Amino acid sequence: MRHLTVTQFGTFLGISGQRLVVKHDKSVILEEALSRIRSISITKNGVSISSDLISACAVRGIKLFFLDWRGMIASALIGQNQHAVVALRKAQFAAIERNDKCCVLAKNIIITKIKNQRAVIRYFFKYLSKDCNKDLSDIVNQYLCSVGNLLNQLDNIKKIDNHWKNLIFGIEGKAATIYWQTLSKCKLLPDDFFVREGRNAQSLTNKALNYGYAILLGYVWAAIDNAGLEVYAGILHVDRPGKPSLVLDLMEEYRAWVVDRSIIKIRDKVLKAKSFDFSIKKVIAEEIHKTMSNSYRYHKKKVKLENILQRQVYRFSGSMASEENYKGYIFKW
Repeated sequence: MRHLTVTQFGTFLGISGQRLVVKHDKSVILEEALSRIRSISITKNGVSISSDLISACAVRGIKLFFLDWRGMIASALIGQNQHAVVALRKAQFAAIERNDKCCVLAKNIIITKIKNQRAVIRYFFKYLSKDCNKDLSDIVNQYLCSVGNLLNQLDNIKKIDNHWKNLIFGIEGKAATIYWQTLSKCKLLPDDFFVREGRNAQSLTNKALNYGYAILLGYVWAAIDNAGLEVYAGILHVDRPGKPSLVLDLMEEYRAWVVDRSIIKIRDKVLKAKSFDFSIKKVIAEEIHKTMSNSYRYHKKKVKLENILQRQVYRFSGSMASEENYKGYIFKW
């Protein structure tokens, strides 16, 4: 176990020797060596954590994330044992001031996001096509055609366009709309899904998606912090106090494959859930962590997705500090 998500009220987290100890109702439900832990995310009120554990996490570079009722990270406790990052952060801020640099990086991020949404559609259509009808094939083909046109439009956006950021967001929004519509028409999402909702979502499916994105946010945040970049200085999302803009930028590439695909895979369990309680949160967290621990092809090798994410963030930081182009990771379906 590299990442722990705590979802149950009344849980206690402490330390015994060099081991993390998790208790509920005074019973030990988990013991794990601290050397195997990379992050701990607490998603529920009423969870207690010992000061000894907080200190041990700081020394070992284990990130502690506290999520609020919206599923957003409200607090991140990170130790001071970090890399010397002054030069890199100066390069990051300098790159952000360059309109041409930001435009190219932002385009590549959103192109990767749209291509990974397309990969999710193709991944599930591969199984649906065995006994699908012509209508379903037409729906998917129409989606693929529309996405191809949007990718061409995105590629044609130039740095000289004064409103390049609005143009990118506009195309990203259109791609997202037809993506969710296609998933819904193909009956890949539970029946309670009608439209994508962020904050204050009412349907269990949207709550499940939001919860999954919150877990992914922790992975991306940890990877960015490891690389030494400033999480609050992004290139695409608007800067706002307390908003981790760079985290939101880089997680765009992984949303579809890591979270959307995972929720679709467990849609029967989401349908059976009577409420968005501890049991369904546990299922979602386990599926997300499983996906992140799976191995994928990366430069002709099999690498865990968590490590691919970290390497990609290092590559992104390199592109911020040089003229190298950044290429996102596209999943193979």
